[in-house]
Amino acid sequence: MTNQPRKRVRRSVEDSKQLILETAERYLIAEGPNGVKVQRVAHDLGMTDAAVHYHFGNRDLLLEALLRFSGRRFVAELTAAIDESDEKTFDIDEAARLLSDLYDKRGTARLAMWLILSGWSPKGSGMLEPLVDWLHKTKTRDARAAGLPAPAKKESRKQIAVLSAVTFTQALTGDAMLRSVNLTETSSDTLLSWVTTLLTKDA
Repeated sequence: MTNQPRKRVRRSVEDSKQLILETAERYLIAEGPNGVKVQRVAHDLGMTDAAVHYHFGNRDLLLEALLRFSGRRFVAELTAAIDESDEKTFDIDEAARLLSDLYDKRGTARLAMWLILSGWSPKGSGMLEPLVDWLHKTKTRDARAAGLPAPAKKESRKQIAVLSAVTFTQALTGDAMLRSVNLTETSSDTLLSWVTTLLTKDA
């Protein structure tokens, strides 16, 4: 990030919000939630602190908006990946990679945990529903091909919940979980691959 102030420019409300969130996300990825400061974001965009507060209210609300922003983009990317693939090019491993990118590389696991520990409670739901729908459709197709009854969708929900929990926890703890059970020669990627295999064994 540059320390030189930028010339102030006129932007629409939506453009301003988008740029604020994108800039805040860069700090989140680089430094975690503590790195996201209204003053830094405003400085980078040639805005006043008051302008950022005008759009988001305060820093906590900016962080909540940032979490929703990342979630919406994840859903868009997930839906596109599913829609653009055939039955064999999108699989549970690709789903795990997308979740890992969301929680780890984009810093949303740290942000969500930081907000939760600060007393925030999420109000939204269904972010992973496209993934549940895809898995249920896949399991149903395979069951019918084998002459078996279609599985309950609830089972797909449980599997995606487990996958999300594992990738979320890995993003927060790195290889600490592996070390706690003396899996010192096993990588997080190897563990995640094992989990996806386990989840889809009967799919």
